[in-house]
Amino acid sequence: MTDFLSYLIRVILVYFFTYFGTRMLSKKAIAQMTAYEMAGVIVLTTVAAEPLVTKITTKALFGTGVLTFLIILTSKLTLIDRLTPILEHKPTVLVKDGQLDMYALKNMDLSLNQMKGLLRQKGYDKVSDVEYAILEPQGQLSVIPKSQKRPLQPSDLNISTQYEGLTVPLIIDGAIIERNLQHVKLTKEWLMGELNKQGIINYENEVNLAELDTLGNLLISKNKG
Repeated sequence: MTDFLSYLIRVILVYFFTYFGTRMLSKKAIAQMTAYEMAGVIVLTTVAAEPLVTKITTKALFGTGVLTFLIILTSKLTLIDRLTPILEHKPTVLVKDGQLDMYALKNMDLSLNQMKGLLRQKGYDKVSDVEYAILEPQGQLSVIPKSQKRPLQPSDLNISTQYEGLTVPLIIDGAIIERNLQHVKLTKEWLMGELNKQGIINYENEVNLAELDTLGNLLISKNKG
């Protein structure tokens, strides 16, 4: 029983220390991570799991802390212009003026089939429709279409549009988000009045989501149950 409890404590310690360590590193998804971030996370998970086998918790926690510091330090160094090309990949132009750069494709280990697939994911079937296609340092493909092939914009037709900002959630799962109410300088009494106008009496059971748009409209998603 003592061994089981000791193991349980080590698991909890390792989990939370690793969680806070990785949380400090980046908000990026795995696919957006740079080479040094991926290397750091892989080694970090290996070091962090060590006490689950060796029972030496302090050494693993120290190693995790050191690795976290090294990854953060490297990320700061990449902000220095002279070091950026060394520590990170550079953007690579794969298509220019509708023409594929086969040399660049080979350097990136991309086949024509893969390149065509990446373009289709962006909504372009023909390479000739693309002004520039750039492989970004995070491995994502940015596509700039030729002006004749871009989607029609309201500005192309001289149509004026209203500003569209972010909607602010005021109720989530039947709970009022007080800080958001304060942020938009509204009161709970105002919110109750707006809910009543839409026939909602018991918001805790009736409302899944209530959002305030930039025009001051309260958009409500009701609980169907």
